[in-house]
Amino acid sequence: MSQLQVTVQHHPAAGGGDRVTIQLAGSLDSTTVHLLESRLTPAVASRPVQVVFDLEGLNLVTSAGIRLFLLTSKQQKQQGGQVTFVHLQPQIREVFQIIGSVPGTKIFSNTAELDAYLIARQKAHGSGE
Repeated sequence: MSQLQVTVQHHPAAGGGDRVTIQLAGSLDSTTVHLLESRLTPAVASRPVQVVFDLEGLNLVTSAGIRLFLLTSKQQKQQGGQVTFVHLQPQIREVFQIIGSVPGTKIFSNTAELDAYLIARQKAHGSGE
């Protein structure tokens, strides 16, 4: 069973407003994304100017997690805020590079195929391939 730890911290942002830092540790997948969503929703309800995802402890992410990141980014942009990501592990950085390099391009036939690919790439990265 996947596990995810979520820590939410509120700080004053430079220039005014609120900055929310969300630290993640463990796996962010279809079984744990609801935990993040339940902690994220009230954190962004105050309309922070910046949401920072600290991914230092995140060791795996699937399309469910990426989807939530993208939805949060879109919501923040609509409200005049922004989303940033810090401390990405190499395998997570690769996932972000894959997603960033194919915007609007349909490569995978379904999310199960995408998840299988992302998990395989992250495991391969961990074994030094």
